[in-house]
Amino acid sequence: MAGSLAASGFHVPASIKGNDTNPTGFFEPRWVVDLHKRFLKGTGLGNLDSDPDGQTVVAEIKADPEVRRTIREWLEARFETNPRLVLKDPRMVWFTELWVDVARELGVEPGFVIMLRHPSEVSASRTTYYSVRDVAAVSGWINVALLSEQLTADSPRKFVHYPDLLADWRTELAGVGNSLGITFDPPIDQRPHPVDELLDPALRRMSPGWDEIAVPRVLSDLADRTFDALLVEAGSDAPGDRAPIAALREEYRELWAFAQTMTRFHRLRQEEAIRRKTVRRVRSQLQQEAESSGLLGKVRRRLGSH
Repeated sequence: MAGSLAASGFHVPASIKGNDTNPTGFFEPRWVVDLHKRFLKGTGLGNLDSDPDGQTVVAEIKADPEVRRTIREWLEARFETNPRLVLKDPRMVWFTELWVDVARELGVEPGFVIMLRHPSEVSASRTTYYSVRDVAAVSGWINVALLSEQLTADSPRKFVHYPDLLADWRTELAGVGNSLGITFDPPIDQRPHPVDELLDPALRRMSPGWDEIAVPRVLSDLADRTFDALLVEAGSDAPGDRAPIAALREEYRELWAFAQTMTRFHRLRQEEAIRRKTVRRVRSQLQQEAESSGLLGKVRRRLGSH
């Protein structure tokens, strides 16, 4: 989708080049990706994280005036030369509100295109190409999909089903234009069109289905119902009833809390094992240093006091 917009009169600043997993290119601005990586470093929060309270982890970062100034200066400089920007990054979900606020300060109302692929398809791709475990991939998809819907509810937006884009990009891009109030250059009815060369049905590397994905039924069922609810949004040009999606969000939060409670003592044992291992390693290092310096007795006394 980002590539289709880039081939239709929009600008992706300094995009990350393609590789073996995505030969056509990622169409993600390198500066934005690097900025978000720096923000997330040390937080423990992943791209498609399964924590429903992940927003609180980055709350302090988003409230930092220096962070806001950095984004504002970068956006302002881009708008001066290329006001029709496309910003794509899987990590964007954690900083959506910040980007929206800064853009509005600059007099720009952002619009959102949210791509929908069946969670089993996305999870199979992440497991195959990005070494993500099945349960983490599926739960992360549910969490981020519901969070994306919530964060963009008050903005111009369009949900697009990924297979529909590959099958008939003109219809899907026309829907994006209507929902976001944007036009395309060259027009989408031009033939041939640069997007014709960009999109290939072979870009769909995975097929939907749970047969090869090791997740509990309760998780795959919730993922299916979440996907179906968002697919209804994709097929509608008008805002629908958000109550079902809100109920799904609450159901996921309850499932997450249940999983945390069920594994609590296991996690505590793991943490204790790590602590003991660290203590043994430190003791061994101190003893080796003492033996090499002839201060073994002194160190033994120190170890005893600890």
